[in-house]
Amino acid sequence: MGTTDTKTRILDAAQCLIQSRGINGMSYQDLSESVGIRKASIHHHFPSKLDMLNALLQRYQHEFADTVDAIVQSKITGKSKLKRYCALFQGTLATGEDGKTCLCGMMIAEIASLDDSGVQKIRQFVRTNTQQIVAMIESGMADGSLATQKSPKAVAELVLATLEGGLMVARSSGGPQQFDSIVNQLISLLTR
Repeated sequence: MGTTDTKTRILDAAQCLIQSRGINGMSYQDLSESVGIRKASIHHHFPSKLDMLNALLQRYQHEFADTVDAIVQSKITGKSKLKRYCALFQGTLATGEDGKTCLCGMMIAEIASLDDSGVQKIRQFVRTNTQQIVAMIESGMADGSLATQKSPKAVAELVLATLEGGLMVARSSGGPQQFDSIVNQLISLLTR
């Protein structure tokens, strides 16, 4: 198996474990068992956990931004765009036995475990998502499907915080049904 394939498998396993357990709940031993390779092989690809976390954040940030950009650019109402965005978080929670949370949301909760590069990547994720949500809200205000008395940026920050925090709360009790309720209430607050 090629280096790229092994690296991808390691990152895939790390992402799954972190979304379920957190940064500090995942070890190279967990990755070794999940991927079926020796810990030394993981260290070959990622000498330190921080190296792996930064590579994972880089990959996740780009993939998520591309997915959200496609939503923003779609020819649907702003409200529909916002619902599709929320559905990304709903889908994440619905996967796995105990549900997962957004990778960056979990890393935000453990930001003290990241190095400066990781912190900067998390901050960029928040900035990018806020900008993308602003575009959805402005689209919805322009087409009449969304309404707010607050600035689109303030609302976007509220939306992101509600989704990230809502995932954490729903994981502790209520699961996907509770999160669906949170999303529905959020959308209704922004609907005329």
